[in-house]
Amino acid sequence: MPDDPKIKQPKQVIVEGNDEIRVFESLSRHLNIQDWQVRHYGGSDNLRRFLKAFRVSSEFDLVRSLAIVADANSNRNGREQRIHGALSNAGLPVPSKPLESISNGDLKVAYLVVPHNVEGTMIEDVCLDSVKTDPAMECVDRYFECVSQAKIQGPREVWMSKARVHAFLASRDRPDLRLGEAAEKGIWEFDTDAFLPLKDLLSIL
Repeated sequence: MPDDPKIKQPKQVIVEGNDEIRVFESLSRHLNIQDWQVRHYGGSDNLRRFLKAFRVSSEFDLVRSLAIVADANSNRNGREQRIHGALSNAGLPVPSKPLESISNGDLKVAYLVVPHNVEGTMIEDVCLDSVKTDPAMECVDRYFECVSQAKIQGPREVWMSKARVHAFLASRDRPDLRLGEAAEKGIWEFDTDAFLPLKDLLSIL
């Protein structure tokens, strides 16, 4: 279920789940950004309901900037349309495209569908792209080639990015880490181009 923390900062970033919260909070510490708050809406199916409730909360007047982050999930255009519809339904400004901010005078709104302008389906692809030069990534590729050659069904395409994250993290000294925990441990490389769209989103708030 979506979380419901008190609104404490004028800049709000709304993401899909807890792992994304941990990634963005780790990125904010890396960038030394302290004037924004991140919360999750519990998956794309809940965005419309979450934004409508968020818009009428007693503390919403504190908000000056709002960013929404969603996974592409192999349907980037559909995801953008869902974001547009949820914002409109909540009576909020609707940017026409990702990384474009729009303001009604009191509130600035922007959104990002990840990964941005590259192949992939979710935030896991961003993290994997940030470590693409790590020697373990060649091992990850060979592992999934081996699975295919052994005629093992393996993960469905929609879950492949998550599977690759698990395989990569299995090469670290803590092989049981989740995506967000890996961000907190500094495993994902925030200074690579992979994270530039996320940084751009934060910079326009």
